Amino acid sequence: MTKNFKTIATFALAAVAAVTVGRYAASADSSTTAAVTPTATPMLVTIKDFAFNPSTLSVPVGGSVTFKNLDTASHTASDAAGTWDSGNLDTGQSWTYTFAKAGTYKIICKYHPSMKGTIVVGGPAPSPSPAGDSGY
Repeated sequence: MTKNFKTIATFALAAVAAVTVGRYAASADSSTTAAVTPTATPMLVTIKDFAFNPSTLSVPVGGSVTFKNLDTASHTASDAAGTWDSGNLDTGQSWTYTFAKAGTYKIICKYHPSMKGTIVVGGPAPSPSPAGDSGY
């Protein structure tokens, strides 16, 4: 009987500790700003057939995206607002950008204005849309 009592007491103590930690975590102030650290593995956007694929992508704040040119032509991966720009990407080249601020970023290729895409940072995850259907 003593062994059963010790086992039950141990489980009860663990349950109380779990509830206490859960309540503390739930009441934490989410308005504090944490330092942005890049994600361990960047998400990949390929550039092929004069399109960004996927054309719509959602990443968390601090998430990184690698743009890789698999096309025969040179391209850029540039923010339409001018915040960031990969510069020239020849065939096989890639460039990675870490998004430190939430928002919606319109991707363009400066050489080919019909190439467009969207990256949503910190928002709900949209379903990837097929290349060429970027909503423009």
